[in-house]
Amino acid sequence: MRYATVAKKIDQACAAVQAERLFLGIEATGHYYEDIVREMSRYGFHVQIFNPYSTFEERASALNWCKTDDLDLVAIAHAIKSNKATQTQLLEGHHRHLLVLTRARRSEIRKRSTLRMEIRNLMDILWREFQGYADHSQGKARKIKVFSDFWGKASSFMMEHYPHPSMILQLGEKGLRELSVRHNLKLRQSAIQKLLHVAGQSLARHKDELRPEFMLLNMKLRDLKAFNSKIEALDQEIESLLLQTDGRLLLSVPGLGVSTSAELYAEIGNIDHFTHAGQLIKKAGTNPMIKQTGGHKGSYGHISKQGNDHLRYVVFLTGRNLCLHNQDLKPFYERLKGRGKHERAIFIAMGNKMLKIAFALLRDKVPFHSQIKDYTLQDELNKKLKYNCFVTHLQRTAA
Repeated sequence: MRYATVAKKIDQACAAVQAERLFLGIEATGHYYEDIVREMSRYGFHVQIFNPYSTFEERASALNWCKTDDLDLVAIAHAIKSNKATQTQLLEGHHRHLLVLTRARRSEIRKRSTLRMEIRNLMDILWREFQGYADHSQGKARKIKVFSDFWGKASSFMMEHYPHPSMILQLGEKGLRELSVRHNLKLRQSAIQKLLHVAGQSLARHKDELRPEFMLLNMKLRDLKAFNSKIEALDQEIESLLLQTDGRLLLSVPGLGVSTSAELYAEIGNIDHFTHAGQLIKKAGTNPMIKQTGGHKGSYGHISKQGNDHLRYVVFLTGRNLCLHNQDLKPFYERLKGRGKHERAIFIAMGNKMLKIAFALLRDKVPFHSQIKDYTLQDELNKKLKYNCFVTHLQRTAA
């Protein structure tokens, strides 16, 4: 009923001023704006969505550092006149589902990273050498890891059940070998020797003095298992959803995994809303700012950051992955590096290049064609898909 009243008031205002065209805009604050955009569209109104940073810059351009509802309305009006909208339609269907799930996954990954840091700090107190020790045998200090994967099965088991050096010494070599067989830890003889070595050399306190740390470690290891389980469930659902959309075409690009492809596809949104790749770059806010005065040639400065910060992060992440793992785009990376560009700037430039590639793939509905000799679409998909084997549709598209 409230939206019907708003729609009526707008119609009355248009009639009073004899308006020929109507422009509506709203600032994207949290998720609250979505209800307004959705409901107003049912009454036939097209609402432009603005990044809060755009309205902030409009206030700053007027040299007005105050913030009130009236000033925000004026700033939004100026932003509408300047055509600074970053979005015009809300995502629906699989696009929206992927957006919600990929952002949730990113949040869980960050929380897990913080938790892992806390676990490492606790292990530093309980048994510092468990994470590795310095070897000076060759005249130069080098770090030797006890476990190749600190978060692997064997290391996690030891942290959960034997987190103190005295416990390892009590087991001895025979006990560790039997433990490895019983719980399928696959401990090599070298790992067993390293464990015994760091346990014998450790300067850790007596375990009776570390009861609070043992308790905290067990709690955080249980939390870590819960995070791993949640991320696993999200990964499975994201992969399944991605394969039901055109976003699966992005999996054909070497260097882009399932989660990164899903994030990129979800944050880009409906490709039909764009006419050229430059609009995607502007949406991400990774377009460089141009500085030019008088008759001098303009120069490119920092990126504008006047766009979707989620998409901007994914563009950076994508650029980094491609610089490291995509041989087709390696010459582009080497060229920018040879010109003395900063590494982060190269990642952004590579991410922008990927936006152009993604636009072409999604627009034309074709997979990426690699020039690398041993590249095959089948192998590229098989090494990325963890829960599904749906490659036939992409193969038909390539044919």
